[in-house]
Amino acid sequence: MEEQCLKASVNTCGDCIKSGSGCAWCKDLNFTKAGEQEAARCNTAAMLRDKGCSSNGIINPKNDFIKTKDKPLAPGANPVQIQPQEVQLNLRPGLPQTFQLHFKRAIGYPVDLYYLMDLSYSMKDDLENVKQLGNNLLTELTRITGNARIGFGSFVDKTLLPYTDTNEAKLQRPCSDKSEPCQPAFGFQHVLSLTKDGTKFRDMVAKQHISGNLDPPEGSLDAIMQVAVCVKDIGWGNSTRLLVLATDDGFHMAGDGKLAAILEPNKETCELVKNKYSKSNLWDYPSVGQIARKLEEQNIQPIFAVTKKMETVYTELSKLIPKSAVGVLSEDSSNVVKIIVDAYNNLTSEVILAHEALPDFISVKYTSDCKGGESPSERGKCDNVNIGKEVIFNVTVTVDRCITSQSFLIGPLGFSEKMRVNIRTRCECECDDSNQPHPHCGGNGKVVCGSCRALDLQSKGCEFESRAGRNCRWGE
Repeated sequence: MEEQCLKASVNTCGDCIKSGSGCAWCKDLNFTKAGEQEAARCNTAAMLRDKGCSSNGIINPKNDFIKTKDKPLAPGANPVQIQPQEVQLNLRPGLPQTFQLHFKRAIGYPVDLYYLMDLSYSMKDDLENVKQLGNNLLTELTRITGNARIGFGSFVDKTLLPYTDTNEAKLQRPCSDKSEPCQPAFGFQHVLSLTKDGTKFRDMVAKQHISGNLDPPEGSLDAIMQVAVCVKDIGWGNSTRLLVLATDDGFHMAGDGKLAAILEPNKETCELVKNKYSKSNLWDYPSVGQIARKLEEQNIQPIFAVTKKMETVYTELSKLIPKSAVGVLSEDSSNVVKIIVDAYNNLTSEVILAHEALPDFISVKYTSDCKGGESPSERGKCDNVNIGKEVIFNVTVTVDRCITSQSFLIGPLGFSEKMRVNIRTRCECECDDSNQPHPHCGGNGKVVCGSCRALDLQSKGCEFESRAGRNCRWGE
């Protein structure tokens, strides 16, 4: 496609460069003819050459791309899975810059798994099996990665009508069977921070009892939000982060709080007091959009382990949350380890490149080279990426206008490693002119990119009494 220069009001080289990526400026001293405006210096590089501008006289800034951090891909205790780690882009507005991001899954990359369980009364049989889960789950995860930790939390729902019976006796003992252990009604409680100790997991979960509520939907999203934002309490590390939600029912979402006259929206902050969600009865449930954004921000990949009757509901939810999976629990949750392992393998073998939210004047596009016989794709995604397989993404960044500076992160969803992209724009000409009076300007002005300009910065510019002699007088 032939370059175009759609210039509007152009008086200087800087004005010209900002007019569009197809515009160039001629700084040759005698380029303009008698009676010709300085705007004639601004055109496409090809047109300027045709008009007699020398090659050295054409100012046409291009993009600069610099790798500022570029450690090679490597496995080990501190693996490097993304290369380069940081780049500097000096961009001409409107001129795209393409560079490569290399990604390679490292052997032994740690896994953190937090098991979040619905303890409403209908999950009674499931709890008994989960109590035996710890060592089996750790064994399977360690077999895959060699470095795994597990944690545990539980939830029911807000302790207000119409979600929970607020009769004091029912709040203390919401279970229908009075002969079995039952814990008081609660929203969300964090039970065990991430640990490598499977026995501790088993012992802590063994102390848990079923609880209860009234309406079928649960406070799942309240619990997920706290697990996502309470990073220190949960103990999330530099790892593949998995959140398993085990439930047999649907979920309340933003707006449902109005049923209990709760109008305050969810503020997406950690509100654990003595390991319990302290704003459960004060804040509305989060929206699905809030949950999706927070999980992505924290690189947490949810696995919805649900009963058959809830499969469709959570499959639809999964479509709204990138890097999520759904597995169907057996009647007593005895297959939960298989669900988790299968979901882990599927999630981690799918690599989806994404970046932070950006202003409208910065655009980012991806194409992928997934290797293994797959043809390059016009998207930032590769499937079936096994451990040790390297894939390449071509990243194209375009800035539409002049900015001071901007930084953003790019990386595969579900992985904590990111590439930092630093951007500056090239909107001024670098003509290396002297600041001294120049004979070309009659000794009263200086040359700036081929044009005469007044030495007095407060003057409007340099005007010529005679084109032939180029005598410069002060602009008024």
